[in-house]
Amino acid sequence: MNITSYNVTDVTYHYIGLRVLARLPETEGRDTQIAEISRNILKFVTDKSLRLMLPQPRGTFQGTGEKVCQELVHFRFARSSGGRYALTEDGYAALSLLESRDFTALRRLMAQVHLQTYDNLRDIVRAHIEAHAVWRPIVEPGRKLDDAYLRNLLKPTFGDNLVDEVALLAGETAGLSAGKVQDALQAKVIRNLVPAQRVNVANFRAICDRLVSLRLLNERRVKQDGSEFILSYSPCKLTEPQRFWYFPMDIALKGSDSFRLFFCEPDMKDQHQQDVLLESIDEALGRLQREGGYYDIPDLRDQVCQALMIPETTFDEGINCLLDREPPVLVAGGIQYDRITARRRPLVRQRRDVELHNLIRRT
Repeated sequence: MNITSYNVTDVTYHYIGLRVLARLPETEGRDTQIAEISRNILKFVTDKSLRLMLPQPRGTFQGTGEKVCQELVHFRFARSSGGRYALTEDGYAALSLLESRDFTALRRLMAQVHLQTYDNLRDIVRAHIEAHAVWRPIVEPGRKLDDAYLRNLLKPTFGDNLVDEVALLAGETAGLSAGKVQDALQAKVIRNLVPAQRVNVANFRAICDRLVSLRLLNERRVKQDGSEFILSYSPCKLTEPQRFWYFPMDIALKGSDSFRLFFCEPDMKDQHQQDVLLESIDEALGRLQREGGYYDIPDLRDQVCQALMIPETTFDEGINCLLDREPPVLVAGGIQYDRITARRRPLVRQRRDVELHNLIRRT
């Protein structure tokens, strides 16, 4: 089965679906269930945007509730019965992990069911692991689309053997807008990454967003040779890694086929793992520019996550633990609002009140 949904970009939507299906009385039909899930997802996305000072969502999420219910059925967490959706035994087990706040077990379960259910999602993860990194070109508006620029944008994927690719692309994109050219470039990269799958650019972006929420993928923006890219990579492994923070996960496929994936699951409450993180932070700070004595947390996150091959959310958990250390080893220094974007989100500190920071310094 392939995942085709463009509007389920966060695994949290499934958690909302589980809670709503369990909470609504049995007298409520499918339309009410779908509408309530959509309403709760809109509230979640709106609240998250306000909390992180990001732009408000533009969509209404009206069709998202139905997609979530369909996917819960795909995961065998729900079934369609008597004009409504009902949770299965597996669905109630997943809900129990959510309500008991056993997030480690829940993350592993959700990663596993996604990888077992969706062929294209699984192929994208495996291809990222095997390729080590995927470079999706970003075309700058107003930039001259000459052969040299197109060559730079394709070089991380296709290497120096670009004559045919650039000539073909130049013919295909003549007269198109920067956005259309970017889609054409990214489509070439995606076909090269997963040639057995027919994944268009919009679907690939949505799948990558969901993989980030599942901690199966990281994304960052990078510049190289005067060109800009979205660089994505997986912190997971297909062979047994040397690091101690990987969890072996057996993915059952059709028939008797299966494969083992090593899921990256650091425990940042462990002081030794915090020390490993702090050592990597020190190395990264030596490469970053400092302003007014402070460093940019999103830049630091990008550097450390790729160096250690850990999920972005794990970095945030680790930074929060390090900020609580006595004596202090790190100090958060407030926020610069103009630097906040969806890809450059601030660090959230859950203390007496919620605090946001995107500046930090070493003590």
